[in-house]
Amino acid sequence: MQILVTGGTGFIGSHLVEALSGDIVCLVRKTADTHHLEKLGVELVYGDLTDTKSLQKAAQNADIVYHLGAYYTFHGIWDKYYTTNVLGTEHLIEVCPNIDQFIYCSTTEAVGPVTVVPASETHPCHPVYDYGKSKLMAEQIIRKEIEKGFPATILRPVGVYGPRCINDVSYYFMMHTAKNSLLTRFIAGSGENLVDFVFVKDVVQGFVKARTKKALGETYFVSSKKALTYNQVYDILCTLLERDPPALHVPPFLAKMGIAPLELIYKAMGKIDFMVHLSTVDVTQTDRAYSWKKANRDFGYKPEFSFEEGARITLEWYKAHGYI
Repeated sequence: MQILVTGGTGFIGSHLVEALSGDIVCLVRKTADTHHLEKLGVELVYGDLTDTKSLQKAAQNADIVYHLGAYYTFHGIWDKYYTTNVLGTEHLIEVCPNIDQFIYCSTTEAVGPVTVVPASETHPCHPVYDYGKSKLMAEQIIRKEIEKGFPATILRPVGVYGPRCINDVSYYFMMHTAKNSLLTRFIAGSGENLVDFVFVKDVVQGFVKARTKKALGETYFVSSKKALTYNQVYDILCTLLERDPPALHVPPFLAKMGIAPLELIYKAMGKIDFMVHLSTVDVTQTDRAYSWKKANRDFGYKPEFSFEEGARITLEWYKAHGYI
């Protein structure tokens, strides 16, 4: 059985490839760092999601496709989101007419904040960021193909963290906390809204177990044991880092007043940091908590790592590799 993985050089993708067995093919960009994949001995096909010929070559003998490749940033360029995440998904489906299963890595950002916690997969989708909007559009393309008999499964991980995560929300959150930055000395609002962070090994477990006929045509959240409040997240991280948690709670509008000049400076310098955006304050005033019960019922997904356990492993990796 041959398995094609797109996005294998990325954070989640690299952990997934480690866990897979069999004949593994990875579609990789020529500019990507493939050192980790080369050590795993998988076959590399150079190309990208905008290059149909490379997609045809990569998928020509595939039985299973894990599509994780994406343009991933929360403050990016719409044309890139659309070309890579929407059209790229469409192109990949076109070259996979006879596969056994197409497993798409979407995101809970395709849903956005929720009004019922933990939310089920039937919750209305109201994505906030263009990234989430593009992933939802890709989901809609896949659903149309499912209606025609295409054997696809949509997986929506929550915020993922773990070793080798160096550009995601959790990374910036942990880095600022570890360095005791000004942005982690106060909390905007009550801090009682919910956030869902899942350890990467749990995500991989879900992706591997989703390879089953029962998951065909379905959409699933891949979430953590339990969503936490922002207060709880800070308490856990600060305990692990042996620093005091933020004691000050400020109204969101005051938090924005403090962040606004920093955001302008970061933009001028071309720096990317999820924590240094006015929109991040808005995000922390909403709930993002999603149920994993459907995935558990259909293919036995069960998150194993508490946030404290996963964060300890992640912070140790950051320390060992010089990030903190």
